[in-house]
Amino acid sequence: MEHHDPPLSIQSPAQADVFDVERIKAMRLVAEHAEGGWFVGDEELGAVFTGAGTITANGLVTARADVRVDDLKQLRRRLSPDQALQSIQVGTDASAEQTEWAAALGFTRAGGIPTMTMDLREAAEFLEHPFRVRRAERSDSDAMAQCIADGFELDTLAESAPFANAALLARPEVTGIVVESASGEIISAGMSTQTTPDAVGLYAIATRPEHRRQGHGAAVTRALMAAAREQGASVAYLQASPQGAPVYSRIGFTHDSTRTYMF
Repeated sequence: MEHHDPPLSIQSPAQADVFDVERIKAMRLVAEHAEGGWFVGDEELGAVFTGAGTITANGLVTARADVRVDDLKQLRRRLSPDQALQSIQVGTDASAEQTEWAAALGFTRAGGIPTMTMDLREAAEFLEHPFRVRRAERSDSDAMAQCIADGFELDTLAESAPFANAALLARPEVTGIVVESASGEIISAGMSTQTTPDAVGLYAIATRPEHRRQGHGAAVTRALMAAAREQGASVAYLQASPQGAPVYSRIGFTHDSTRTYMF
């Protein structure tokens, strides 16, 4: 007799975190345009591989605070042998059952990554910047990828390319912003996805090490927010690194929640 897995449990929208839902949609968009990328699942529980050099963009991710381990197991059974997970993201705190299951898969370390948000209706207007701040074009993809790789100290361009490839930058939901030096070099870059009219997600905002602490990353962030506000968005969200969180706090972002990643 043919075996059929039971359907994933259905949760009401109130039980799914809206920013996690939007982030899953954004990761799916990135994966669909990345070389070798893939996505399995839905907007509340998915497994994704973008090839980016960060665990947050490769692995199992859920928007459900009370996701069952049985659902996690069922989603993993849908993956092919070559679709390996690199991390497991759950809610604010991993349950003992989730931790035990992750450890059995080899994910024995865990860390919390904060989600920060900002009301765009209260955001400050874009400030004058000494260097040129402009929208990225498809022809900027290679230089943008190099800037992100340098800024995040990634080993290869392949690890930054998923957030800066030409096909992704051409999508209507995606906005890329770059800062050019006086010589025309891209020294800071970032991108956003607006997969719903109200919210914009900010991703891969990076500045070359030799140009840090001069306001370039903040300029990229403000330009992305300004573009989203023009397109009707009312809130921006992002996941902050320890280095980036103070910068975003100064701009006006506040802590919304923390997600546990097991890797």
